[in-house]
Amino acid sequence: MARNFSPIIEHPVAYENAVKRNIIANAQKTFAKANPEHVEILEFISVGRTHDEYGRISGYKEGFVGSLAEAYDNYGKLTYGQVNAVLKNIEKNKARKAEWADKQASLNASRIHLGTVGEKLTVTLKVVHIIDIESNFGTIYINICEDADKNIIIYKGQAKGFPDKGETATIIATVKDHGVRDGVKQTVIQRPKLVTPTNV
Repeated sequence: MARNFSPIIEHPVAYENAVKRNIIANAQKTFAKANPEHVEILEFISVGRTHDEYGRISGYKEGFVGSLAEAYDNYGKLTYGQVNAVLKNIEKNKARKAEWADKQASLNASRIHLGTVGEKLTVTLKVVHIIDIESNFGTIYINICEDADKNIIIYKGQAKGFPDKGETATIIATVKDHGVRDGVKQTVIQRPKLVTPTNV
């Protein structure tokens, strides 16, 4: 009579977890082979995870992407319907990005330099972004502004009373330079002063 030798598993929970990891890993390999776009799919669902302070997965966000990330992590794959839904969303995102890029390119092409270098310029501008830079002389602010026609005006300094982010004001300044950054024309100004009834 043949003897039946069953392996003794000292740590059954760890053993079961290892088996589950192997099953998921094999499923992931199969999923990758079956889906040429698997890298894009995994990038898309990655935002559905939440992480702890050590970068480990701590949970999943609510909604479509979170449920996909959880399904992939638990089963190592997505269903046919889930894959199609992800690919449709990826294509929509690409189309939106392409449309935005076209609009931005058209806008950038229409932007012009303002005024004449070395001369005074009066312009109504809106501060759209401020970059803080610490220096030996204190904090320097790079103010990225736009006029009504979306032309770019740059002011680097600490002028008293210069508008804050989101604010609009009319100023008088000297045109310091006509520059180009990333293919976009921008007018660099210096010594700006707010326009008031006494200096209009």
